[in-house]
Amino acid sequence: MSTGSGYAPGRARQQQILAEATRAFGRAGFDGVSVQEIAEACGISRQGLLHHFKSKEDLLMALLRQRDEADQELFQGVLRESGSPFRAIVAVVRANAAAPGITAMFTQLAAEAIRPEHPAHDFFHDVYTRIHHDLRATLAQMQREGTLVTTADPEKLASGLIALRDGLALQFFLRSPTQNADEMTDTLETMFSLLIA
Repeated sequence: MSTGSGYAPGRARQQQILAEATRAFGRAGFDGVSVQEIAEACGISRQGLLHHFKSKEDLLMALLRQRDEADQELFQGVLRESGSPFRAIVAVVRANAAAPGITAMFTQLAAEAIRPEHPAHDFFHDVYTRIHHDLRATLAQMQREGTLVTTADPEKLASGLIALRDGLALQFFLRSPTQNADEMTDTLETMFSLLIA
């Protein structure tokens, strides 16, 4: 990794592009926005943007990977500290709700990516598969430790918790995407409290 004088400005420009792409994809989806529009929002040319990301698909995947890595890091950190996947889910939801465009972007793109030909289809398939697998394993461990009700099947409970998280995010975005996350996280915490043994 270069540490020359051009590195920091280049990284700053990439982060600006990713931030503008988050807002654009969240507003109009992948097909509804062009590289030119994102470049203009950054105050650079189309070729200037393509200097950092070789295509719109490349930009999309860089953005999704960055968000996924940040979410994983936060989730695992809170899980290690608290031992609670519920607190970890709430922490990720709160962090994403506080970042402009993140909730809208993921809601929009996840729905679009149902189509197999969508450039993010495999990404979302793999992410949801990983999240479900990891959450199921954590829930099963909690049951063995006696900290989670034993009447629920970890497999089904993991699916339900993911659906609850994403369904609330959709409602949050449709009702008022600019409100704070308290209502959504309070609802999550209320539902999660019913599962504690």
